[in-house]
Amino acid sequence: MPHPCCVPAWRGNYKNGPKVSVFSFPKNDALREKWIRAIKREHFSPTKHSKVCEKHFSEDLLTTTSAYDKETGLLIEAELKIKKLKPDAVPSLHPNLPKHFSTTAVSNRES
Repeated sequence: MPHPCCVPAWRGNYKNGPKVSVFSFPKNDALREKWIRAIKREHFSPTKHSKVCEKHFSEDLLTTTSAYDKETGLLIEAELKIKKLKPDAVPSLHPNLPKHFSTTAVSNRES
């Protein structure tokens, strides 16, 4: 059985929940702390088995990869079988909680 998602109020990869891709907590201490704060779980200390599913990442989820072919001058793009996260990804979406639990990117407005 795939690992379940550890985010509160979410049933990813549970018996009656959706089947989703999951990601381990980062080894980088600073990024790991951002993940812990972002999932909003009190007194939580992740283990090596704690996972966060794809449903909690907005634009940080990579589903394709690309490479430049020097011989033809073409950019070749292929779909990934296993989804990946950008290196600085932080979970920001909480689909089953009130909207104020999810964070969105802050855009810089022109003055």
